This record gives sequence, structure tokens and C-alpha cells, in this order.
Amino acid sequence: MNTHLPIVVIGGGTAGCTVVSTLASLTSFPIVLVEPGPISQHDDDEKFFDHLSDEQLHSTIETTLVDGGIEKPYVQARSLGGGSAINGLLLTGEAPPFLEGLTRMATDADCGQMGKALLTESGRHSRLWWNGGRWNPGRAVQHLVDEGRVSVVTDAVSYLDHSQRKITVAHTASEAVEGSVFILSAGALLTPSIMLHSSLERSVPGIGDGLQNHPTVTFGVRLRESIPYRFDASVVRESTTSSGAELLTVAYERASFEDRSLGLLSVSLLNPDSRGAVWRSSTAMHSDFNMLATLRDRVAMREAVRELISTATSEAFTKIGHEVLIDEEGHGVDDLAAMNNASLDEWIYEHVALVSHATSSCHGIVDDGGMVRGISNLYIADASILQSVPSCTPAGPVVIEASRIARALGETLV
Repeated sequence: MNTHLPIVVIGGGTAGCTVVSTLASLTSFPIVLVEPGPISQHDDDEKFFDHLSDEQLHSTIETTLVDGGIEKPYVQARSLGGGSAINGLLLTGEAPPFLEGLTRMATDADCGQMGKALLTESGRHSRLWWNGGRWNPGRAVQHLVDEGRVSVVTDAVSYLDHSQRKITVAHTASEAVEGSVFILSAGALLTPSIMLHSSLERSVPGIGDGLQNHPTVTFGVRLRESIPYRFDASVVRESTTSSGAELLTVAYERASFEDRSLGLLSVSLLNPDSRGAVWRSSTAMHSDFNMLATLRDRVAMREAVRELISTATSEAFTKIGHEVLIDEEGHGVDDLAAMNNASLDEWIYEHVALVSHATSSCHGIVDDGGMVRGISNLYIADASILQSVPSCTPAGPVVIEASRIARALGETLV
């Protein structure tokens, strides 16, 4: 009979499920996963906007994108498998070697008219988190739960009890979960929030510092007709600015589950310098991305938007679309093209958006093995410990890091 207190994994997203599956194969310790979300029923559906329409699978966190800006919602996956259950399936970087067979390159047959137009404008097919179905690590964890190897507490952790620089209990609204080792995998916004709610900042300075994301601007293309397609997004384009900043343009076949008459073109700055923070005031928790805080990032986004204007007004896109929508104020793309640098910078500052790629808010508080400095049994294995936001969609780097940390830890817990 196993008498060890369990390993407690907090957050069952992409990283958390990777951690659970890895540990289950390496150690006999009991494992408890604390995750409030359900398992997705949509893994055989190619169109990710259908997943996003299922409100059970995500929640939102109010965030501030730029200094002095208004709060805007950040979409946070709330399901077993996390972002891998609802993301756009795009794998723009290298596939983790141990998952390569579960991914594949998109083909012409996967593309709709927006994707094919971007191919004409120097785009390329993206690798997809898809090969006969969506890759969702939550499915493997569900099998472990069904087999009795892993227990799940279907709730969210609110704070951690600690004594003598050691975590003792993870508290949800209705349950206290004791453990021997605690692993935070709740993501770059919630992981630091849990630590701050637990008053760990005195023992662990730097919690929440360094938050990053990919600043993004999106145009709508009102389509002339509706044409069948397979994936909502399958074509991307990489480019660089005059200073070497890296950009990614993505074509989306529709704007949402409801609106199939509007395609989207978005451009993101992949390697921003600007950093923000997750922090706690006397009244609330705050997530401030502080995007476009450096001159280099502002110039890069200006060039990105001018490139997006050129793409949206190219022959390939005017052939399939009869109008380009750029903002709710009614500006036309010609108005944007005519703006001087100062005016365009102001427009971008007001209209920059984010994607669900938050990272790096805890990168300075862990050692190479993911252990939180100053706390003997607390680890972090999620996007918050990446040194900076990756120059690609981040699921791949997150999986690699979570697997590495879990494997190293599991080999010590025999």
C-alpha cells in the first residue's frame, strides 16, 4: 500500500496534463490533479471556432494590454487539456520530437479562400496539432483517471498553505488537498495569482514579473461568397521588419462561430521586448501586459500594420473580399494607409489586441529543474517559466518544458 502523500498538480491544461502523464509513468506516488474544467467533446472537429463557442471550455480574465489602456478579456482555457482542447491547431515552430507523429502539415485540401489568398502572398502551410484528430493531452489523463491511477478534484485552487518554506495544503473553495510535492501548471496569469494569494512574495521575490504576449492587430475581410473549407486556419506567413523583429501573419476563414461571411487577417510581433507583470493591489489581482512599451516594439508593430495593409489590399484578397474592416470607429483601410507614423502609432496603441499566448511571469523565480527558489516542495511547469514569449505558437515549447521538468522530478520520486 502506498503511504506517500500525493503529488498535487494544480491546473490540467496542456502543461498540467503533460506533467501528470509523465509522472504517472515514472513514479508510484499517488497523483491528484486539481482542474475545474470538463473534458472536451470536440476533439474530432477540425474547426476551432466551434470549440470556442462552447462556453464550458473557457473563461476570461480581465487584463490591461498597454500602459493606461482599458481592461480587455483574455481567453483562458478551462478544460482538461487546456489550450490544446480549444486552440487554433497551428503549430508554427518545431513539433516536440515525442509528439511529431500526432501532428501533420496542412495541405491545399485543408485551406479555404483566406488561406489560399495568403499562400499567394508568400504564405505557407502550417503544421497542425492534428493527425486524424486533435492532439489533446487531456485524453491521456482521462484514461489515467478511469484506471484509478490519477484522482481529480474538479475545482480551482485559491491559495496554498505553507510553513517553514514548504507547501502543506492546496485550498479550493470546498476542499483542502494535502500533498508531498506541489506543481503549479495553471498558466502565466493564474500561477502567479495563486502564489500571490498565498502571500508567498516575501519568501519568493519576483512573482509575476516579466509577463509577455504577442501584440496583435487584426483586420476583417468581408467575403464575396461562402466557400467550403476544412480548418479555420491552416496558412501562415513569417516575415521580418527592418530591425529584424519577427512577424507572423495568420489567415482565418471566418471571424467567429456565428460570422462565416467575415474572414480575418492578423499580424503578431513574435519577439517583443516589452514586459509587464501580474501583481496584487489592496483590492484585486492585476494582469498588465505592458505591450508596446519600447520604441523598438512600437516601430515593429507600425511596420507590421503597414505590411498587413498591403496584404489586405492585394489582388489576392480583393478578389475574394469586397471590404476591409479595421476598427469599430469606421476608419477605412485607405485612411490607415494615409496616416503618418505618429498617427498610425496612436491607432495601433488603441487597437492592439492579444492572443492567448501569455508567458514568462515566473521565469525569474525557479531553478533549472522548475523548483521555486526558497520553497522546498513547490515546482512550476507551465508557460510562466519560459524566459520569454516564444517566436512561434507556444504550445510546443510549453510541452517540451513541462515534460522535461516532470521527467527530472519523477526520477527522484521512486
